[in-house]
Amino acid sequence: MENTSYKVLGKRRIANLRLQKTAYAVNHKSPTHSHENARLVFVLRGAFTEEYNGKSRECQSLTMIVRPPLEKHSENYHGKGIICLSVDVEPQWLERLRHYNVNLDRSADFRSRNLSALIMKLSDEFAARDLASSLAIDALLLEIAVEVSRQEKEFPAAGKAPRWLGDARDFIHAEYISNPTINEIAVAANIHPVHLSRMFRRYYGCTIAEYVRRLRIEAASRALAESNETLAEIAAASGFSDQSHFSNLFKRLMNVTPAEYREIKRAR
Repeated sequence: MENTSYKVLGKRRIANLRLQKTAYAVNHKSPTHSHENARLVFVLRGAFTEEYNGKSRECQSLTMIVRPPLEKHSENYHGKGIICLSVDVEPQWLERLRHYNVNLDRSADFRSRNLSALIMKLSDEFAARDLASSLAIDALLLEIAVEVSRQEKEFPAAGKAPRWLGDARDFIHAEYISNPTINEIAVAANIHPVHLSRMFRRYYGCTIAEYVRRLRIEAASRALAESNETLAEIAAASGFSDQSHFSNLFKRLMNVTPAEYREIKRAR
């Protein structure tokens, strides 16, 4: 019987790499599972939520996810039009990276302007079928590995966050609807704004502005699922300047409109 929850759009095998491009159905949720080898996942279009190691992350378009071997995870594809390119990586390829002090051993996700451009090139080369495309794909994956390794070294995995950073985060959670400035947050935490920005990204994996947007989208998502408020009312209550701004950002991050999201949630 054909699986209607996803559709394989293409496969390629290049040395120690197995690539697969997949489109996922709306509202599909995968069971908890793992993979024998490490896996790189590139979100080409759409967005979904992933649960892993007792944590959760929103995987937006042009995000790269690194999954170590045997990491248990599940995905909730709450939007439509979601397409991912996954790369199953055999140990020999990772060892090749380690020879140059480039490591992809930690579960992580990455998103940046440089990385987005590389992901789009990777997608184009995957679609190409000439003899040079295999060489190009291998070279692009090496370049991507170097790019994210540099990001890891600039913002390394952190231990326990300093207490003042927790104070800053608490202030953001209390005031995100009123659009606090970086200086106001820094004053609340009694720390310099530049140091706050750098440390916030190191420990929370995103900028303060991105974090505020996530909080607003989360609040709006709850209201869409649980209330009968109009979109304009939800936009205002969640801290958006107007309904148009709210709808545009929601569609960009969630890959469905607010109305479509409400319909999906209420159909469950």
